[in-house]
Order: sequence, then structure tokens, then C-alpha cells
Amino acid sequence: MLRTKNYSEETDVLEIENGLELNQEIRNIQQMWDAAIALQKAGAYDTEAMYKIYKNMNPKLTFQDIANVCSGVYADTYWSNIFMDPALLAKSLVQGLGLDLGTANTIAGIAISQWRGVLSRKNINDTGVIPTQGDYSQSIDIVCNQNTQLDTDQVIEQWNNQFWQMPQVGKNYIYARCANTNFLGEITTPQVQMFYSTGGFNQPPTAWTQCFTAKNGAAIGDVVLEGGKPGPLGAGIRGVSEAFMLNPTSTQHICVISAITSDFFAKNNPLKITLGNWNSSTYITHNGASAWHNFDPQIKTEDQLSFYNQDNTEEEFTFVARCKNVPIGSRIALKSDDPAVKFDSGIIVTTSTTQVIKISAILPGNYAGTLKVRFEDANGKLLTANAALEISMLWKLKQGHIHYVDAIKQLGAVETLRSLREVQLSMGSFTLTGGLPIKN
Repeated sequence: MLRTKNYSEETDVLEIENGLELNQEIRNIQQMWDAAIALQKAGAYDTEAMYKIYKNMNPKLTFQDIANVCSGVYADTYWSNIFMDPALLAKSLVQGLGLDLGTANTIAGIAISQWRGVLSRKNINDTGVIPTQGDYSQSIDIVCNQNTQLDTDQVIEQWNNQFWQMPQVGKNYIYARCANTNFLGEITTPQVQMFYSTGGFNQPPTAWTQCFTAKNGAAIGDVVLEGGKPGPLGAGIRGVSEAFMLNPTSTQHICVISAITSDFFAKNNPLKITLGNWNSSTYITHNGASAWHNFDPQIKTEDQLSFYNQDNTEEEFTFVARCKNVPIGSRIALKSDDPAVKFDSGIIVTTSTTQVIKISAILPGNYAGTLKVRFEDANGKLLTANAALEISMLWKLKQGHIHYVDAIKQLGAVETLRSLREVQLSMGSFTLTGGLPIKN
């Protein structure tokens, strides 16, 4: 017999024996989480858990509550390679609770729009809203230090601090912070994989290099809590991965990537993503347990970033450079020297500290290119660290494109659909900050 407990009240919630529950009322949300977790661990299918919870819950609890809880506890059931699929949750709501499909779709969409589980923030404001709001490649939870390992307690305690030293050629230590977000139970086995690729946009997994733990050279590392030991992530508890080694062989900018699995979300394996622009973008914006870091000081006045078209068809993209506190009179240029995809914005002399520069290009199928980014002050020197240039790669989708309607749904661009205007879907960004110290 498996007897669950209400963590807050230490009262019996639900008894489970041979997959069948006894008549114990589920009186609140915490008890619903306790019951769902117990049923999942006892091997019950999600539809079975939904029905048993429904039959035992207080009438003040709702179908939406059941969907919210099951979206976290049965995450593996609804994960569809690159995202949590609300259609799969809706199907289970129909089968388990007898809801009509329209109602089930609405409830499932609401449930899936909030991540419930292990979250690594993709930017400082990331709270687990799906799809990710804002820039999804400026993770504050990806950590890097040269030469020596960090004190993991400090990394956890200083939760909103950015621990990032630009990786050097040779030895670096990287980590991924995470927290139990909106999952009202213990996540007992969080584990981490970490990778890096050349800095840029839309890098496919085939361009990533796997990193290994500093302790024993394993591809998968543990999450440790304050005190430096592994343990369960209870609701709201924060942790950080053990140290991984990062050993780049060149001074090129790099992107660092993390992916976290748990006992409720074991399917988070980015190496199994099917190649494609849509798949790549959807995976990172719809997965709270994965994070990217694309943010570095400039190395020289002309830096290089990689960019990819993962589709096997010709596709159109726009590169957008946004100035942030860039002095007027600075000079910026975006170009590609590849004869197959040659473009050049020419030198743009800034007339505003927030100037925006755009240039479009049509890329052949399965293309990998190099974007040369010139970023210098009026005298041709590096800028100071309080200046930044955020370069984004946008995928242009016109009416009739296979992903046009999907992109409009994701962006919530209803008016665009009515007018059949093109939409632009972000394929990532890379931020270059000035390479010189700020002048006093």
C-alpha cells in the first residue's frame, strides 16, 4: 500500500493499493499534487490518475487544476520531441474526464502555457511562461569560470548574479543553475547535460560539442543543493549542477547549452531533436528545463558569428543589430563574404544610441555561414563594456509557408493572419558587449 501525505498538514490524502484508491477526499491543490505524484509513481496512466483524482476531489477544485497538476507530473506523456503538446493533454482530458474536445483544448492550452518542473531561466525575467517571453538566449543560469571551480553555495545564494567569465582556450568550469518552479512536490533525480557550439544563431545539435563533468568525466551530472550535496528539489528549492569542463580550442565566441532531466521529465534530450528551423526554435522556447547563453564581450572590432539554415529548402532571414547605449558616431557593419550567400550592409555610422540596422539574405538549404560583425567607436577602437550590440536572426515566413500559421499561433499575431502579412520568427540572438573597461 502506498499512502501519500500532505506536506503542509501532514494528513493522509489518498491511499493507493494495487492501483486503486480508497475514499479519502482531496481537499486542496497540495493534496491533488500529492495524489498525482503517488499515482504516477505507482504506475498509473495519466488518464487513470485524472479519473481517480476527480472522483475524490472537493467540488471547489476544478478540471483546470487537474490539467495543471498532470501537465507537470506526467510531463513525459505530453512531451512531443520539441515541446509539451497541449493536444496530447487535451486527448487525455477527454478520455480521463469525459470533457468535450473544445473544452479540453482550452484547458490544456492554459495548463501547458506555464512550465511546472525544473526551470533554468533563459533571461533574468524568465518565470517559466511558455513560450519563453523575451530573449531566450541570455540565460543568467549558465555559469562559467576560468581555471578554478566555483563555490556552488555562492552560486545558489547569489541567485540573480551573473557568474560569467568569457571562456578561455583551455580549462574552464561551467554550471547550470535551476529551481523547482510551480511543481508542488519533490523532484528527486534532476540531472544535467551541457554542450557548447560556436557562437551564433540556430546552431543544430550536430554542431554542438558535449561537455563532461570535472569529477569523473561523465556526460551526465548531478544537481547539488546548498551544502554541495545532491538532494530532492522541493517546491521553490534552488540548485546548481556539479562542475563540467569546457575546453574550447579557439578564441571564437561560443554558445553554452544546458538540458536537465528529472524523474517526471526524462525525455529532455536535445540530441534527439529532428533537424529543422522550426524544431530548433520550438525546442528552446517551449522547454523550461533547457537554457542557452549567447552573450560575450567583443574580442576585436570585427567578430565572427555562425548562422545556419537547418531546413533543406531555401529560406529567407533577416539579421537585426540593435544598439544599446552605443555612442553616436560608432561604426557598425554586418556582412557575409561567402560567394554563395554574399551580403554587406556597408559601414553604418550611428546617429542614435539605440540605432537598429537590418539586412536580409536568402540562404540555401542546409547552409552554414559566417556573419562578420564590425562594432567599433568613431576612432576604430573597441567600445567600453556599457555599450552592447544585440544581433538577432529572424526567419521570414510568408503566407503559404508550411509554418506560417504555426508561427502566427505561437506569436499570437491574429491581425497578421487576417491581413496575410509575413511574420518573423526569432532564431536566436547573440549580444556583444564592449571589450574595454568602463571609464571612470
